[in-house]
Amino acid sequence: MSPITAVPRIVLSTTLKVVRLPLDAVLKLAGRDRSLAADAAEATVKEAAASVTGDAQLKAEATAQKVATDERRKGEALSDASSQATAKAEDDYSEQQAEAERERQAADERAAERKRKAEQKRKRDKAAATKTERQRKDAAAKAKAAEKDRLADTERRERLKQLDREAEALQKKEGALTASDEAQRLKDAAAAAKAKRKAD
Repeated sequence: MSPITAVPRIVLSTTLKVVRLPLDAVLKLAGRDRSLAADAAEATVKEAAASVTGDAQLKAEATAQKVATDERRKGEALSDASSQATAKAEDDYSEQQAEAERERQAADERAAERKRKAEQKRKRDKAAATKTERQRKDAAAKAKAAEKDRLADTERRERLKQLDREAEALQKKEGALTASDEAQRLKDAAAAAKAKRKAD
């Protein structure tokens, strides 16, 4: 390395460091790494200076810095793409979770509605069954009462017939007794008349 090319390289490097110092300080405070734009500009300045001075080492540094800058740019692009993909995936996941939650709530609401309707139907069926049973019991009670009335009426008619038969029999008996009494009276009268004739 000749002193002729080394001196400009040292001066150039020192100048670039001085120029970049405020920018690097600001980026560091912001929590960021070296600026790609500044690195690319520095590589371009070094490349131009190497062309003017014919400094092969400076040219190699410029080329290496360019390659490194390009790699960093690609890396940052991939990182940005990855971050965007991650953010999109997180957004998609959040949306899927929200949609799943909405579907779950809708399913819960449908289930609650089905349960409410089933309960209403159960109550209606129970009320209808109770009404039917009550109507059946009422009908059975009416039928029983009607049968009781019918039997009572039949029994009353039979009793009346029996009384009629007994009354008829009694009348016949009374008639027979009356005829017997009359016959006895006539017999007695005849005997008295006969006895009277004998006495005369």
